[in-house]
Amino acid sequence: MPRVLLAPLLLVALLTPACGADPEPDKQPRSSSESPTAEASATAEPTATPSSSAEAPKRRTRPVRGVDVSHHQGEVAWARVRRDRIEFAYLKATEGSGFTDPRFLSNARSARAAGLRVGGFHYFSLCSPGAPQAEHFTRVLRSAPARSMPPAVDLELLGNCSDPPPRPELLDEVRAFIDVVERRTRQQVVVYAYPEFEARYRFAAALDRRQWVRRIGNRAPTRQWFIWQKNDQAGIAGIAGPADLNVMEPDDWS
Repeated sequence: MPRVLLAPLLLVALLTPACGADPEPDKQPRSSSESPTAEASATAEPTATPSSSAEAPKRRTRPVRGVDVSHHQGEVAWARVRRDRIEFAYLKATEGSGFTDPRFLSNARSARAAGLRVGGFHYFSLCSPGAPQAEHFTRVLRSAPARSMPPAVDLELLGNCSDPPPRPELLDEVRAFIDVVERRTRQQVVVYAYPEFEARYRFAAALDRRQWVRRIGNRAPTRQWFIWQKNDQAGIAGIAGPADLNVMEPDDWS
């Protein structure tokens, strides 16, 4: 009996793997290029982190300074003006429907060459139709190189006709002027209304344009302004005699 039983038991033992032995692998070992993620991350180069200056450019906080001049200031040394922290200049271009400031073109060229942003303004004749004045103004503006400030209109009582028209009539003419200038230049007109003019006609709200507001001193104008004329006796390097100093908010300077 024992000899008969031994044969089957021995056969089973020979065919059964030892307890805990690993089965034969069915794949080749992982190559070095297929090494685990942790191993790859250990040898990977660190990713560069952008500097804070690249992420957030320095923001301007100081007001942007500018001047406005005409031929009355004579010859202006624009390179000296620029070194005096002046960044923009409004130059008188025209008045009425026939006068052109004799220094406009030379001022525009020299100011632009010195690195200033340049714009032209028109002194509005209160007793003349607005559209012909606009045609004259835009013709002269086209002769100036690289205009980068929007065109402006100067509304004043001083030096104008002695008997200006009533408000409705004058408002129509100023609107006609603005319409022509904006169609020709594709820029919105900035309105400068001298305080006495604004007190008499109240055009600021009616025209609904960005305002260039005169208020001498360090207290900002009470109405919303795009440009603030804060000094008419400023000493600016490169300009003989007192000059008009204007400022713009940094957020409006782009």
